[in-house]
Amino acid sequence: MNSLSPTLGNLYPFVSAIADQNQPALSFLNPNFNDPATWSGQARTRLLELLCYQPPCVPLAPEIVEVTDCGDHIREKVYFNSAPASRIPAYLLRPKPSRAPAPAIVALHDHGGFYRYGKGKLVEMEGESPDLTAFKREYYSGRSYATELARHGYVVIVTDAFYFGERRIDFTTIDPELHTRLQSRISTLNEQVDAYHEQCSAFEEVVARHIIAAGATWLGVLSHDDRTSVDYLVTRPEVDPTRIGCLGLSMGGHRTDYLVATDPRIKAAVSIGWMTHWRDLLPHHVRSHSWAQFLPGLASNFELSDVISIGMPAALFVQECAQDMLFTKEGMQRACEKIEQVYAKANLATHYQYRFYDVPHQFNAAMQEDAFAWLDRWLT
Repeated sequence: MNSLSPTLGNLYPFVSAIADQNQPALSFLNPNFNDPATWSGQARTRLLELLCYQPPCVPLAPEIVEVTDCGDHIREKVYFNSAPASRIPAYLLRPKPSRAPAPAIVALHDHGGFYRYGKGKLVEMEGESPDLTAFKREYYSGRSYATELARHGYVVIVTDAFYFGERRIDFTTIDPELHTRLQSRISTLNEQVDAYHEQCSAFEEVVARHIIAAGATWLGVLSHDDRTSVDYLVTRPEVDPTRIGCLGLSMGGHRTDYLVATDPRIKAAVSIGWMTHWRDLLPHHVRSHSWAQFLPGLASNFELSDVISIGMPAALFVQECAQDMLFTKEGMQRACEKIEQVYAKANLATHYQYRFYDVPHQFNAAMQEDAFAWLDRWLT
């Protein structure tokens, strides 16, 4: 246990008391709920209300702007609409030879304080920048796992999440003087990248305030866009719409939690490095996480273990990193065990498993192979 004083110091007892009063009333373990299908429907409706972002439906209007033959797979760059003011950039990877209709995967990229890249974190590209290569080496054993999944026979889609990659912020559109000051104190590409990421991190609070003031939540935007990825997948003739899965590390794991909860088209999922109980984060770990992860009103309805369980009967594999400093070991363990209890109550025990790996926060090659095997079991 952490012996340090809580992050909020003398204010923590007040916040802790609020948390104690807010118990997850809509957990399937509540004795009032017995039928998993009925519960999932009710819980999903409530979760979508909390996410507070359901923009008007718009045509996807997809546009494929680039097609690259990569030898063992085809990489397409595509854009499609997710909302009236939002057009999503994505890579779609399809295996060679074609095995249509094939199972499909929504691969969800991480946060990592690395804003310049989104979908590129998971896709093998020509002329990759040294900083991105180093990032993949640290968190993914140097692999581009979305590309590995395409080689494995899946059609894979990877998008840029809001605030990342092509959807990142351009500070010259906000304050040109700020951009000039930033440029004047950097001399190498890596320093420039680091300075940009530092500024993006500091600016997250401003972005979150604006989204909330506009009447939505950042997590709601992410979740809606991820469901739109599924909307696009099912339009593709190469895809079997009955065999769609998702996975992701870190923020990608958190996005996985919400995608499987809000979209019943997801039949199998692997959540990596983002499963805990929020209550266990409160003393020391809340400030370790992005503004994009927080959802007002969640605590009195669900814990995160309840959220991901809404996806039942989807087959779920939770991978935890035992040395992960972003969470408490107790919180991770409690969350995994609660999901186990929920799936058991629903008579779906064989549809769930979890495993702790004795590593820091990452999705290494061995974890990837275990994840691929789980997806193969349920989707191929």
